[in-house]
Amino acid sequence: MFKKLALIILLNFLLPISVLAQDFNFDRAFSDYLYNFDLYRQAYQEYISAKEAYLRYKTLTSKTNAMEKTLKMVQTRDEALRTYLIALKMKLGETEGISPAEKNVFNLKLDNEVNWYFTHKEELSSAGSLEDLVELANKAEERYQQETEILIYQTLHKILVGKENNLAEKINTQIAVLKEKLKEIKERGDKNVSLAERWLLETENRLLRFEEKILASQEKMERMEKGSWEDKGQIYKESQLNLQEAHQYLKEANRYLKEIIREVKTADGKY
Repeated sequence: MFKKLALIILLNFLLPISVLAQDFNFDRAFSDYLYNFDLYRQAYQEYISAKEAYLRYKTLTSKTNAMEKTLKMVQTRDEALRTYLIALKMKLGETEGISPAEKNVFNLKLDNEVNWYFTHKEELSSAGSLEDLVELANKAEERYQQETEILIYQTLHKILVGKENNLAEKINTQIAVLKEKLKEIKERGDKNVSLAERWLLETENRLLRFEEKILASQEKMERMEKGSWEDKGQIYKESQLNLQEAHQYLKEANRYLKEIIREVKTADGKY
């Protein structure tokens, strides 16, 4: 009747972060998702057994059991997806480097998907036959493939970009501080800072390369937004590679800053 719906479980991008325990936050939402996903896996195995029995015996008893197990499987699947989307929303909200406007746009989309799966789960109980149930259940598979999966990838990508942009912002702040310090040293005539200035230019160049890779990653993700669904997973992997390259440039920039700071300290022990 159904293929197993492949939920996107990218745990390395959804690891819990420290937040206030008394709030409903990502930690709590992610735990809810893991619990519901485990229920779905159990229900899916029961569904497979009931399906095989029905196809083998074709009795009314086996058909009734197949309908019960199918209903349970699809309902737990809807709930697993719903709680995953909620966890994703919590992670988005707790991620720095994303503008409030962008968060609002994604929150509206995520809320819409959460509500869709909640409503669909309720509708499943109205099925009067196994055939009706299968038809209703197929709507969730279509929804996931055509809309939900794309939104999940887009949200995960936005979270990763936010993290990188937040780090880049901190590096840019440090660069501004160093520029002021070099200016002070030059005005006092304490030391020739031309070497440190050249190194600072190299650091800024790494940030330019970082921005190029971020842009390349975003352009790849736009292929999903424009409806080019050739291979959503492959598109996301390609965009991730660009983000990994972008992160490498930030690491280099941060390493250069440490060298510059050591160089500046030799000129001014008070820094």
